[in-house]
Amino acid sequence: MTRFIRHLIIPAALAFSVQVSAAESPGVEIRPDHADYFYRVGETAVFSIDISGANPGSLRYRFSRDNVLVLEEGEIKVAAKSAKLGYALDCPGFLRLDVQLGSGGETFRKATAVGFSPGAIRPTNILPDDYLQFWSQGITELMRIPVDAALEEVAEDKVEGARRWQVSLANVEGSRIYGWLTVPPGSGPFPAVVHVPGAPGGVSEYMTGPRSEYAGAGMIVLALNIHGVKLGREKGFYQGLLKHNPAGGFASLGADDPYRYYYRRVVLGAVRALDYLCTREDVDTTRLAVAGGSQGGGLALIAASLDRRIKAASIKVPAMCDHTGILFQRPTGWPHLLKRNGRGERIIRTSRYYDGALAAALIRVPALFSVSLLDESCPPTTVYSAFNSLKGPKEIFVYPDSDHPESFTAERDMRMIRWLAERLK
Repeated sequence: MTRFIRHLIIPAALAFSVQVSAAESPGVEIRPDHADYFYRVGETAVFSIDISGANPGSLRYRFSRDNVLVLEEGEIKVAAKSAKLGYALDCPGFLRLDVQLGSGGETFRKATAVGFSPGAIRPTNILPDDYLQFWSQGITELMRIPVDAALEEVAEDKVEGARRWQVSLANVEGSRIYGWLTVPPGSGPFPAVVHVPGAPGGVSEYMTGPRSEYAGAGMIVLALNIHGVKLGREKGFYQGLLKHNPAGGFASLGADDPYRYYYRRVVLGAVRALDYLCTREDVDTTRLAVAGGSQGGGLALIAASLDRRIKAASIKVPAMCDHTGILFQRPTGWPHLLKRNGRGERIIRTSRYYDGALAAALIRVPALFSVSLLDESCPPTTVYSAFNSLKGPKEIFVYPDSDHPESFTAERDMRMIRWLAERLK
């Protein structure tokens, strides 16, 4: 319902700071004529291109939808220090403008993106009829397995007075799921958050951090690692695991069968984490939440669609949204499942059980999203396809001239955490 929706535009100057190389000099700036970066379908977005510190020359430009579908490209001669370009979309989505200025043997690049009626964006598919039955079968399988929690206390050096444990829990398929449990100082009971990680790649895949900042805000946090590997070991051990990583990446393993897909065990692991938190006397089981960004955002959406114990969701630039967008010349969220694994019926079938944009239609609790308008891993069209599907109160932080890596800063994290702490009071 419209009255529950808040779009919070974060000015670019406050959203991030970037070190710019010589080839990406700030000598070219682009400004849309709408300060909020939003337009209605059919309106023309006019972009002012300002050139400073460089001699005017040849300016190449490209308009596209989310840097996926090229709409128009060309070249103009710039005789002055500024130029204007305009374009209109005839359907809801995001228009991206990339410019490249050649001057004195140097090349200057810049990009920006704006939204056209983003509140009207919808996913390109629907949940399978047996979505809840499919996941209920998995949860029933999980319920037959004792939680079998194993805890090992370690030093907590981030939040004064807090305590931290490495936690291991029994999961489906004979596996275990590992995480860091951090408890704030005091006797509780405290609200608690299951934090699902992103996919940083390389050795960082196995070296999940404790996310103690949640404890600093008065919440217990169980920060999961999705790969079923014991945490807290030396870096060399995890580097040794890299040579065994699947060639196509974890996100493609078993993609032709929803029962064998890699993320089935992970989603059920998040449910198991909630099971464990509900056994603790210092947890207020009426104040549970799920949080995550990128990969973790998509997985958190799926978990929130399944588990009614979850009372709030904090979702940063979610991946795994609108997998089938590619079939309609629209962007898809990481891991770009159909692009990597083909467009066969088996892959499409699996994708519908693991799509955050589709799962969002079952979420009725308060949710906070963030979106970065230059994000190519989790394009804004895919993020809004999930955000618009939510059925409960919702807000979204919009970061205009920001890409995927720039979505993850301490300041942005704390903005999401403070919102979550407020909702779980």
